[in-house]
Amino acid sequence: MLRSVAVGFVVLLTSGSALAEGRYEIGGYGGYLWGGTAHAESPTERITATIESAPSYGAMIDVAVRRDAFAELSYTRQPTRLNLRSSDGTDYSYDMLAQYFQVGGLMEYRTPSAEWLRPTFGGTLGATVFTANDDRASYEEWRFSFLLELGAKIRLTHFLGLRLRGRGIVNFLTDESAMFCTSGRGCAYAYTGTAMLQGEVGLGAYLSF
Repeated sequence: MLRSVAVGFVVLLTSGSALAEGRYEIGGYGGYLWGGTAHAESPTERITATIESAPSYGAMIDVAVRRDAFAELSYTRQPTRLNLRSSDGTDYSYDMLAQYFQVGGLMEYRTPSAEWLRPTFGGTLGATVFTANDDRASYEEWRFSFLLELGAKIRLTHFLGLRLRGRGIVNFLTDESAMFCTSGRGCAYAYTGTAMLQGEVGLGAYLSF
């Protein structure tokens, strides 16, 4: 009798946790972001700009808009370096900070055989802010960007979980860019129509309430 009651109590708690759904999720993560490469030309030379791959970290806020669908606001930060190589053989490098402000949506998919595991797919739009510093000047540029994400949520409890994510980032460089120019050579390099691609993998935790 006592054994039956105990088993029933455990089943009740387990089913309650599985069915509990939070409307809000807030979390943070750490990851690694692969840098992108862009090319530009002036009347006298060709420049290749490469962002070094480096660790990244960020945070996200999700609000459920319907079952298994969330509106998401996210922020990602990556301190790195920018390397510039000119067609005349000269190289130049300086510190750079990349910040990604994004808003969009996230879908999660239930797995009947494993309620604790939910694959996810998302897409967001926003801006990437590149801030760079050399010995004489600072540069800050805002560029339109969008992200696509594949990942999974691992539900540890009804209010705590882990989130795996892999993201592809597209940054659009559609006009002249001072930041991507070699120092002392002027900054009239056009990037019209150039899309700079980056990739990121990350792992984080989130709270649901």
